[in-house]
Amino acid sequence: MFASGELRERCKPLTANESRAYSRSSMPSLLTRISRLVRPALAMWLLAGLAVWPAHAIPMPFGGKGKVKVTVTAAADCNNCGSGTASALKLRVFMVADEAALRTVLNNKGLGWSKQIDAAGANVLGKPLEDFVAPGATKEWVLPKDPKATVVVVEGNFCKRTGAGWYWIQPVKQKSLKLTAGATSFTLTPEK
Repeated sequence: MFASGELRERCKPLTANESRAYSRSSMPSLLTRISRLVRPALAMWLLAGLAVWPAHAIPMPFGGKGKVKVTVTAAADCNNCGSGTASALKLRVFMVADEAALRTVLNNKGLGWSKQIDAAGANVLGKPLEDFVAPGATKEWVLPKDPKATVVVVEGNFCKRTGAGWYWIQPVKQKSLKLTAGATSFTLTPEK
């Protein structure tokens, strides 16, 4: 192309119709390029972490001053169905805004365990915490107080219920609740 000794022409400036890829603007710095790659990965990592973290362990950012500690100890004869053999008890812990409306739902004998939360509707604040407690074991949960909550409710899915002892309702003003799950109902655990 160029004979030896000939001078090469200088590059001509780009016209408006030429692609930006060929422009002479400086490339982004290494830090900028890395941060563009890291930001989406960091966002995905945080979202995955929040999805795995239990909802009851995340503090509420607005209102809801304080927490309620709920402890349930299963007795040796817990949920024995009248047979003498103890079995694990399914529990549900949640907060509600209107205690009277909830008692109506809980005392409706025609309503099954799986339908009670649906029947209580908007009165239930947040998603109920469901767990099991084995005979002789103790489970403990710390729940952030919802600003609209008036009471905390602990429900046990006893196979043989007696009276209204299969659930326990306590005002959220009290900071802790300790219950013992017996053969057919809950009782308040005495303070030591």
